[in-house]
Amino acid sequence: MKIIKADNYQTWFIDYKNNSILIDPWLTNNLQPKDSFFIQRYKSNNSVLTNEQIKTVNAIIITAPFEDHLHIGTLKMLPEKINIYTSNIVKKLLLKNNVKNSIKILDESGTFINDINVKSVPTSYPYYKSTFSILFEDENNNKVFHEGHRVNFKYITKNNIKADVSILTAEESKLFGLIQLGMNYKNTLRAIKLLESKKLFITGNSPNKTEGFISNFLYTKSFNYKELSKQIDTCINEGDYFEFK
Repeated sequence: MKIIKADNYQTWFIDYKNNSILIDPWLTNNLQPKDSFFIQRYKSNNSVLTNEQIKTVNAIIITAPFEDHLHIGTLKMLPEKINIYTSNIVKKLLLKNNVKNSIKILDESGTFINDINVKSVPTSYPYYKSTFSILFEDENNNKVFHEGHRVNFKYITKNNIKADVSILTAEESKLFGLIQLGMNYKNTLRAIKLLESKKLFITGNSPNKTEGFISNFLYTKSFNYKELSKQIDTCINEGDYFEFK
């Protein structure tokens, strides 16, 4: 199983046995049409993925109903034969936007995608009903944990969830300065210790680059990369990857 940080934000690519999964794909340079009022974000490079890599994608996972996870423009760029795995709330939005792909619901019992057991895991406040974490486990028992917002510490402790590699937020982001949207790096370290991960990828990079009306109500704070990387092998740049041997 190979994990690639596909852009400088939160698109992820997981390859296994020459088939691939895209997580929350955003493969254009701007998040919304240029006249978008509420939220906007730009990228200088839409993705590090090659056309050949994208051709191997036969599954997409969408973890949240928000524009920076559920990017309709990207979905309509990709073949309709690709299955989409998500939640019921996202399924309704996909159907509303006339997305033609087959839509399947992930749950805690697990679904095999490309010979990887994929489970949805409950996330934390304020995302309980709208998003989910993901736990991947391949045939060699290699495990990857993905959470695009805030880890549900109670759940992973109670269920003794472990992962060799974790994909987590680490740059603090708060709405109105009160509601936590992403974890600060201290909570990231707490999650890593509970999960017993040896490798960390940072997702949701630079929330301060979010533009539009919503940016007026966001408080963001970057993390100490040097301090974090002293405690765990940390990847933050687009194109960074890890492959299990």
